[in-house]
Amino acid sequence: MSTTQSALDLAEPTPVRWRQYAVTVGRILLALLLLAGWKVGADVAGPLYAADPVKVARRIIEDTASGTLLRHIYVTLRLATIGFAIGCGFGVVLPFLLRRLPRLTAAVEPYIMASVGVPKYALVPLFILWFGIDDAPKLWLVGLLVFYPVFIAVFAGIRNVDRRLINMARVVGASEAAISREVVWNSLLPFFFASLRIALPRAISAAIIAEFLVGNEGLGFLIENSRQNFDTTGVFAGVVVSTAVVLVINGVLVRLDRYFNAWRPVDRDMDI
Repeated sequence: MSTTQSALDLAEPTPVRWRQYAVTVGRILLALLLLAGWKVGADVAGPLYAADPVKVARRIIEDTASGTLLRHIYVTLRLATIGFAIGCGFGVVLPFLLRRLPRLTAAVEPYIMASVGVPKYALVPLFILWFGIDDAPKLWLVGLLVFYPVFIAVFAGIRNVDRRLINMARVVGASEAAISREVVWNSLLPFFFASLRIALPRAISAAIIAEFLVGNEGLGFLIENSRQNFDTTGVFAGVVVSTAVVLVINGVLVRLDRYFNAWRPVDRDMDI
């Protein structure tokens, strides 16, 4: 078995590997180009309007060494994680509950979709009025912004499950719980991971914006406090770190998506 697998690995087309190398090199060159453009733009605009990337890197290193930056990252990630868990939980459970209740679904779906248009950030003052200035209003904001993309994607995934698979499972005596777990859930995983690619960055950004408005810790507080003190370097450092956090989370999601959907021939064999 191992000899056969080794032969298959060696037989992997060389152009595929070269395309992977080309993508990696292209990403590095693009990053260098963006840094160069940032440097030129900062020199032209001046330190009040744009921070020098070298100074931003130095600030990030200094704040990381002192532990200040790590503390702010932890606070933001904790808030985003809890809010994401709440919003994602409701976004997954509610479609499964509605799956077996078509009449109730037809009744409530227009109201759920209409609520998508409500400006969530405009609700923050109300959340502060209702729940105080602790973590509760921030969690409500993060949870709402996560709930909608997850709910819509999971709901769409449930509706796109092949009915023949469900009927076959019922014929062999599978319970509704087993059908939901083994057939429906596995069929909608691509929809779910697609929603996570949207929901997780939104959770981070919502937590940061909530910290702009209320809070004395976190990346949002760091950026807002720097802005109030005309510390352009601090603002850019906070933005860069926030972007890096989102990129790391997105990279983890991509790997998880590939792992859980590795059995799908379309995902494995697609050549773009």
